[in-house]
Formats: sequence, structure tokens, C-alpha cells
Amino acid sequence: MAMEDNKSWGSRAVDSSPKQNRQGGQRLEVFNEVLTRLQHLNHQDANLPGFKDQLWLHFNRLPPRYALDVSVERAEDVLTHKRLLHLAEDPAVRPVFEVRLVQVHPTSCGNSVDSNHLDSLVKEDAQSYENHSSRRGIHPPPTFGSSPNLEALVLQVYTFEVEDEDSVVHSTAQFSQRMHEITFSTVDRPKLLSQLTSLVSEIGLNIQEAHAFSTIDGFSLDVFVVDGWPHEETEQLKNRTKKGNTIITNMPNIYNA
Repeated sequence: MAMEDNKSWGSRAVDSSPKQNRQGGQRLEVFNEVLTRLQHLNHQDANLPGFKDQLWLHFNRLPPRYALDVSVERAEDVLTHKRLLHLAEDPAVRPVFEVRLVQVHPTSCGNSVDSNHLDSLVKEDAQSYENHSSRRGIHPPPTFGSSPNLEALVLQVYTFEVEDEDSVVHSTAQFSQRMHEITFSTVDRPKLLSQLTSLVSEIGLNIQEAHAFSTIDGFSLDVFVVDGWPHEETEQLKNRTKKGNTIITNMPNIYNA
């Protein structure tokens, strides 16, 4: 499966000034929405002294497209990124990473499947997650939403299943596809993304989507959405990733960016 060649894949370039001005306003808008959502959720971090300033610092140290890509509906994921970047500042523990199970939903655009039926299933699946997120088998979407290619992959599987509608019982589990999301943070350096990509591939995972960001103070945040891991539980995958992380840590000059 070829990945979409978009700005989030290995792009760490600085945008032009007019674009920065426009995106800077959008970043402030996303920051305010994330802050509001965390406050409405009564998240414990949102009640800490200085939290608002720390959250703004988090957005400000990352490029504007981070705010454009991140899903504001997953405000808690922003805190995960903030935590990982903070941990990565400690040489004794970096590289740091997080692994979780996610569910990807298809898009109905440009496909022969009945769009009304598909849209109703999307809404049903999303509502199922909102109402029963603690139930086994219901998982959050990827942090940065889903690219058209990733949604099309799930739609392709779904379309194959509904070709013989008389033999298929539609369900949330059949409609969406489970994948894993792995988020890394460490000191940024040349070829780091290539090394992380190799690590993920050597585990036996297929990278379906990737987002790479660099902070203004020299750290990286790299997020991979993958399939190919046969188990829903994440403990074994965490252990395999940890072993790979050890290899990266021991590479010469890994922190001499």
C-alpha cells in the first residue's frame, strides 16, 4: 500500500511568511478549542496552575500545520504529545513512545456504495464510540483524523464485504477497521524519520499514514498509523517497539543533531 505523499510525511520545512500569518491565526483558534474541550471534560491537567500558558507553549513550539492536522475532537491526544515531548527532554529515558489501538472509518466520496447508507453507518459508528467508548472493541480514531488514502483503504475492504449484501450482517466491527497508532518523541536529527520508519517496518507493520513534526527547540514528534499487528492488545507491540527503540538509542551520534 503506497502512502500519500503529503506535507505530513517527512516534511519539516518552514512555511513562507504570508502562510505563517494565516496559519498562526488558525493555530490560535485550534488552541482555544482544545483548551475549551479539556475544561468541559474537567480534565485534571486543565485545572493546574499555568496550564493555559503551558498548552499554548506546546502549540507554539510545533509548526502551524500541527494545529491544522490535529483533531480537536481528540483534545486528550494533544496532552499525550505534550507529555511525550516533555519526557523526551530527559536523556535517560528518550526516545519515548506511546502505542494505542485506533479505529479508522471510510469515506463515501466517489464510490459506488450507497452514500446515504454509508453515511448513516459512519454516524452510527461515531455515535457508538461516543456512547460506549469504555466498551470492549470500541476505540478512538487516529489523532490526526484520517487521510483520504487511509479512509479509502477501509472503504475498499467495506465495499468488498457488501458486494453480496444478502450474506452480510452490517455491524460497527465490520464497518470500521482497527489499526495501531505509534507516537515517538526524541531529539530531532537528520535521518531520524528514516530510522523510525525502518524500526516500524522491521517489527512487521505496514505504515498506512505518518505525520512528522519538529519543534523549534530541536525535538521531534512522529506519529505512525499502522496495520499488520495480529493482536488488539498493545503490550506485546510495546515490548517489540521498546527493543527497536534501544537499537536507535545506541546508534552513534543519535543526539548530536
